[in-house]
Amino acid sequence: MHSRYVAAMPLDPGTVHRFAMLERAVKSFAKTGRFDESLKLIEELLAIAPEDAGLSKLKARLAADLVKQATQAQKISAATEILGLVEAKLPSAHLGDDEKALLSKAKQSLYSM
Repeated sequence: MHSRYVAAMPLDPGTVHRFAMLERAVKSFAKTGRFDESLKLIEELLAIAPEDAGLSKLKARLAADLVKQATQAQKISAATEILGLVEAKLPSAHLGDDEKALLSKAKQSLYSM
């Protein structure tokens, strides 16, 4: 069996918990328009379990939503930064067509500002 086809190890509960906590914090910041303050947390969130393709898809969906919210709130530099982090931290091979489309749409809305 080729090593590429080895089943991924399930994420440990600590990792899952940390991801969920960061996700809640980031969403809370976004609700109040504090995107710049959340960038460090977003960066930390994107760095969790980089080898897990399923988690990468979740991260991409969250990031696309955050970019859309930041763009609507006129936080253009934060939206641009989030997209940059996603491109740097998430392997595009992990993302499906849905996630790629969401990110592309978020990028288009940002660049049409």
